[in-house]
Amino acid sequence: LFIMSSNKTSLQDRCKALSQSILKESTVFESSDSPSEDENAPSHAEDIRAQIQSAAGVVEHESTKIGLLFAKNEPIADDVSNSALDAFHVSLIAFTAYINAALRANRSEGECYKKQVKSIGDSVLKASASLIDSVGMKKDNVRSLTASVWEQCKTAEKMPKDGKDAVGKALMAHCRLIKDAKREIEEMLEEGDDDGEQRKDGEIVQDDFGEEIIREEIKDVDRERLRKAKATIECTFTFLKALVVPLISKRSNSNNKSRIDRATALNEIEKKCKEIRRAVDEIICEAMPPSDAVLLATEAKKLKDAAENMMKRVEEVMTDNDAPNDGQTDMNLIEPAKKALEYVQSACAEM
Repeated sequence: LFIMSSNKTSLQDRCKALSQSILKESTVFESSDSPSEDENAPSHAEDIRAQIQSAAGVVEHESTKIGLLFAKNEPIADDVSNSALDAFHVSLIAFTAYINAALRANRSEGECYKKQVKSIGDSVLKASASLIDSVGMKKDNVRSLTASVWEQCKTAEKMPKDGKDAVGKALMAHCRLIKDAKREIEEMLEEGDDDGEQRKDGEIVQDDFGEEIIREEIKDVDRERLRKAKATIECTFTFLKALVVPLISKRSNSNNKSRIDRATALNEIEKKCKEIRRAVDEIICEAMPPSDAVLLATEAKKLKDAAENMMKRVEEVMTDNDAPNDGQTDMNLIEPAKKALEYVQSACAEM
């Protein structure tokens, strides 16, 4: 009994130290912003992406061994358990090294790329540390935590190919939120009807949380502003969606810009996208009765300016003066977005 207790303590200590070591690996990501030796050197995002995906597959494989070995909480020889833990740790070290290499080598891909790559690395390391903690404490959730490691390793398959792809994925997320915002406006416009009959002003109704509120009838002027807000948001959604295609296209994205210029342009695209999102949120708030025409116009102008600046930055990233044929093809991809921008400009002017 004393020997078994000693082995348990030994495993606990080993797993505790290993878990702490795994979590410390993520701090390496924070030191990946040192200047590149040559700011004009080509990006290697695609090559490193394949290496990260391969390394994640090894982590997934080694975590499976951990799950099979420790899930039943049966006595295991020290050399067997140590070998499995060592192999798992080595796989994580290699995975971390590739994540760090991607962050160092691809500074020209912008902050959005960096955040998405870091997120993949952090999620795998945190899931792995949780699994090792469970093994050390001999908990009964080793199987489920092993599955969690698998799930996080699978996220490497969605790793952005480059900065353009990362921004494109971010735009898709913003599009989903803006689509939800459009639905809010539609519900507000439909709220006046109840089985085909108009609700009366001052009527007591229940809100979404079951609380009683006094219903105020939407005035014609407010309803008109809601319609304009809906049109503006619809145009914005179409504009952002049109930009996703050229940004995530598989065409060559090398251009004659320096790495720093390219990173700046990509960062600005994401920044302007966030500004558009904030403007949309404000337009929804200000369009809610009683609406404020002056504030709506102000937010509409912010949205228009952000969309115009965003379009300029996308054109900078897509243009390749060193490869006129490919560059022209890429520019053709953004023609729908340029047309959609005209509708955004028109809708904002109507606000």
